[in-house]
Amino acid sequence: MTIDEVVHDPRVMSGSLPPPDQRVRLDQVYREPRLTHWFTQDVRETSATADVSSCRLPVTPLREEPVDLDRIEVSHADGGVWRVADMLPGVCADGFLVVRRGALVYERYFNGLTPDRPHLRQSVTKAVASCVAGALVAEERLRVDDLAGDIVPELAGSACADAAVRHLLDMSVAIDYRDELDELEYDSARLCGIQGVQPSLATDEPGSMYDLAPTRRKRGEHGSLFQHVSLNTIVLGWVMERVTGTPVPALVREYVWEKLGGEHDAYITLDAVGSAQLEGGLCCSLRDLARFGLMLCQGGEIGGRRVAPAAWLDDVKRNGDEETFAAAAADWGDARPSDGCSYRSCFWVRETPGQIALSAVGWHGQRVYVVQESGIVIALFSSRPQARDDELGAHAYQACEDLAGILA
Repeated sequence: MTIDEVVHDPRVMSGSLPPPDQRVRLDQVYREPRLTHWFTQDVRETSATADVSSCRLPVTPLREEPVDLDRIEVSHADGGVWRVADMLPGVCADGFLVVRRGALVYERYFNGLTPDRPHLRQSVTKAVASCVAGALVAEERLRVDDLAGDIVPELAGSACADAAVRHLLDMSVAIDYRDELDELEYDSARLCGIQGVQPSLATDEPGSMYDLAPTRRKRGEHGSLFQHVSLNTIVLGWVMERVTGTPVPALVREYVWEKLGGEHDAYITLDAVGSAQLEGGLCCSLRDLARFGLMLCQGGEIGGRRVAPAAWLDDVKRNGDEETFAAAAADWGDARPSDGCSYRSCFWVRETPGQIALSAVGWHGQRVYVVQESGIVIALFSSRPQARDDELGAHAYQACEDLAGILA
């Protein structure tokens, strides 16, 4: 059996009563590639969720100007070349969509994904968190120098108590935390256990993601290093809920999703007590992910509606700390290459001559890639066997960068 056959196993959860070896338990979805693949497209079959989509606005149209990119050659990260048609299965793509200057030019689906089917975005969700934060800052309901502990007193004594909102956004919180999934004793695996998608380590684990945050201790000084920690974005969501009195799903709906003019259902996963997984739980269709990217590409506007403040996105592009980012080479992960790179307000940023590319990246190969200068948006859903695969991530990034240059 090839890896593609293992990942896309149509027998999983098929029939009115699947046989025991084809049933999915939520706490096993990241333990086997074929279960991970099923879960990314069928999250609501096993998980509690809350709607973030809205029918208040007409669908924002994506005009279509098809271009056959199948035979276009793009580079491997190691310098080789392959055609786009070969690159997509090579990076375990479930869906791939390209927009150029507002027009949908290329769209492909694999492994059972369809244009109207929601797919888990993983940490691409963090970019939505950023847009909500930017809107709250513009409304003067939140400041980037506010301390998390002043807004959420439950954080007293923890790493986040004296961390500013800016530190949460930039992943520069000095926190003793291991953001790895593969070993159950690491903090990220504990977080997933609380969310239900990993086996719990103990019966006395906290019931909510928010309960975990006050237990993490400080290590070092805030702002002095880049350390990608998903718990930071969860704390950001907690902070935004406190300053607004509004739950995260409603904030996402009000400040982002209802303004996008989405075409399909979108929802966000919840933990056992109903806290939304703002670090990685948003699910939407590929076309609606592209609409989100198009909004970013158009300076925060779409369909004549303002979603993200233009000044917020300009700050993302201009004010990342390349030196601090480069010093944390082990945490680059899927954001490679390293030169000209930074991380700002939940976006991976890469500056090359004449353009600045914004990316949001998620476990198992999710990505949105935006180059405002040339009007390019690339949306990618994947079901890679491993949560983090730096080689495949580097290949995918290089393909995006090459395509953006070709189409520009």
